Amino acid sequence: MKAGEHVSKFGLIFVSSILIMSCLLPGMIPLTPIPTVPMPVMEKDADAHLERLKGQDWVYIQALAKEQYTAADLAKPGTFKFTVKITDDKPIYFNYGWCTTSEEILRQNFEHITVRLFFNDDELGRDAVHPVTFTRSDGLVCLNFGVLMSDWPAGNYKLETAVTFDEKINDGIDDYEAGDYIHQYNVTVEK
Repeated sequence: MKAGEHVSKFGLIFVSSILIMSCLLPGMIPLTPIPTVPMPVMEKDADAHLERLKGQDWVYIQALAKEQYTAADLAKPGTFKFTVKITDDKPIYFNYGWCTTSEEILRQNFEHITVRLFFNDDELGRDAVHPVTFTRSDGLVCLNFGVLMSDWPAGNYKLETAVTFDEKINDGIDDYEAGDYIHQYNVTVEK
């Protein structure tokens, strides 16, 4: 056998191996990333979500924050940071809510408002984030986008509401400038 035949057989085997591996690798790499941090349970059932909110066995994430901002602070675009410590098993309601003086204004406002909620930099889908409309005791009509989270494993988490007003809007009481209204929650769970 000549040296050239060994090189061509080796080349053929090498090229074949590369082609076979290139076909196998896409199936070996998961298309969805495996979470590196344990996740809390997020209520996916919209009816169960609504029923739970009707009761008192939950807490707004904002109520657990060390930082307190005034309504005037939060009424302009910007990024607001919150430090939250969770120490018990009560479900947490992570949400963004908007209220107006009428249903018509609420509908008009949401033609110019985009709401996105994030958990550890991943946007939460509509399977977990449920819209809830209601009328407050003072007559304001509101729409909340939120998720109920429970059974938090101990650890650190980052939650964020990213809300964009694409133009200046009025809720029937005050004007709000166009821009991004970001609330970042650095959450520590200790149990």
